[in-house]
Amino acid sequence: MERVTKHPILKTDLNKKSVDFFFNGGKLTGFENEPVSSALFANNIKEFSIHEVGDAPQGIFCANGQCSHCTLIIDGVPLKSCITPLKEGMDTRTLIHTPKLPEEDTEFSNFELKKMKCDVLVAGGGPSGLTAAIELAKLGFDIILVDDKEKLGGKLLLQTHKFFGSIEDCYAGTRGIDIAEILEREIRSFPNVRIFTNSSVVAVYKDKKVGLYIDYKNYAIVDFEGLVVSAGAREKNLIFPGNDLPGVYGAGAFQTLVNRDLVKASGRVFIVGSGNVGLIAAYHALQAGITAVGICEILKEVSGY
Repeated sequence: MERVTKHPILKTDLNKKSVDFFFNGGKLTGFENEPVSSALFANNIKEFSIHEVGDAPQGIFCANGQCSHCTLIIDGVPLKSCITPLKEGMDTRTLIHTPKLPEEDTEFSNFELKKMKCDVLVAGGGPSGLTAAIELAKLGFDIILVDDKEKLGGKLLLQTHKFFGSIEDCYAGTRGIDIAEILEREIRSFPNVRIFTNSSVVAVYKDKKVGLYIDYKNYAIVDFEGLVVSAGAREKNLIFPGNDLPGVYGAGAFQTLVNRDLVKASGRVFIVGSGNVGLIAAYHALQAGITAVGICEILKEVSGY
């Protein structure tokens, strides 16, 4: 098993329920509700699909549901494995070339349509969304905050290092995972803030309404006066031959694997870029017991702080 079993900051003795599942017919074990992709990584499986161009293998890139590199056939349906929770007996298979939807098209059921109103809807519960919602709540606005993940904090949940800069402005000297808890406690202290996690803003209409998919079960139409979009950053990537092969990760995906899901992306990593993100990725690798082989930089000197 390729799990992180020892870490200087994070708890690795988590008491989670184990479940059996299948990959290409073989029986494996993972933790219930962890991302399917992370369960496969824990079993040292890092190739998820075969691209139709040159039959090139595809792995994982963003680990955040933003791309489609990790798509698998899960219980007969093509799904992004990095945002699909693992369940007992789940059948997962390599996606070969272009995915196809099942021919059977059953009516969507077991949902409830709700109607809500708010002054400001904040899409995204990362550091920007949380701080925006806090400032608006202080002014007395009725707020609805929506985030597609189980926990608030966004990329802060991946940051096991102490922040630098201004103590007053950005909690310098405090680890990102702790900043996330500070901001969540503050936002939840306001009675004029409603929070929906595991939920997505799936539509914005011209008559000042949005469609929410709440807990991925119920659909809601929300009337709003103001909208704050803080949906988060996207991975940057260099274009070079083989940049989409298994083992080539965006920094966010690497941090997600080792710091959120506690699985080793690999035993050894080579990092391109010596900015803050590159240096921090090396630090996170060392914390997780991964060897940082080296850091490559196009500039004459290290560019990170």
